[in-house]
Amino acid sequence: MRWAELTWPDFERVDKKVAVLPVGVIEAHGPHLPLGTDALMALYVAEKAAEEAGVLLLPPTWYGSTYVLEKFPGTISISGETLYRLYKEVFMEVARNGVRYLVVVNGHGGNIDALKMAAKDVAKSTYLNIVLVNWWIDLAKEARRKVLETPEGHAAEDETSEVMAAYPHLVKEIPRDADEWAEAKYAVYGARVYAMMYKKAVQGYPSRASREKGEAILKAAVEELKSLLEDLKKDVLPVSVK
Repeated sequence: MRWAELTWPDFERVDKKVAVLPVGVIEAHGPHLPLGTDALMALYVAEKAAEEAGVLLLPPTWYGSTYVLEKFPGTISISGETLYRLYKEVFMEVARNGVRYLVVVNGHGGNIDALKMAAKDVAKSTYLNIVLVNWWIDLAKEARRKVLETPEGHAAEDETSEVMAAYPHLVKEIPRDADEWAEAKYAVYGARVYAMMYKKAVQGYPSRASREKGEAILKAAVEELKSLLEDLKKDVLPVSVK
């Protein structure tokens, strides 16, 4: 059930208990992946799981915060303050429309702080329960461990494999010199370190990617997210009490 495609009478009648919101960003992903990779992958996983679980799917929020990659053409970076306000107001509207459980499927690390702040504030003033799933971290952990040969990163083996599986028509030929890896001993912030770490908008080894690896990861991710959605339909929260 796609929220945006329903008429208001249809929306009034549907089961609104659980809804899914994909969020991402528009930023450079090497010379071989689309600018919308993070939003596209969050949408793919959310869309498949929501369809299988029979819950509402909100339109994706395409924009996010990505100050590290602003130097690359095509990147659109929104401030953390603006993102917080956007997420908070969307969450409030979702609550006003009668949703009890909102699962946010996030595809970009730069969105996490704003999402957390907005979720906490909305949870204080409404009955909405918000589950934040950073899908590349929280889902398909075992599948990733089994199939990936190199560290996960940005436009790396993992992401490249996933886009190959989900949107093969959007993947360009991977240049021979696309691989790029840099490590910082401490958390370092500043233009100099960003320039050192992202010369090609890559952090990892896309040369080791394959469609088969991506298919294995996505299959597990969709199944795990579907399981979460089905639990929420039964009022089962992903919380263990000992």
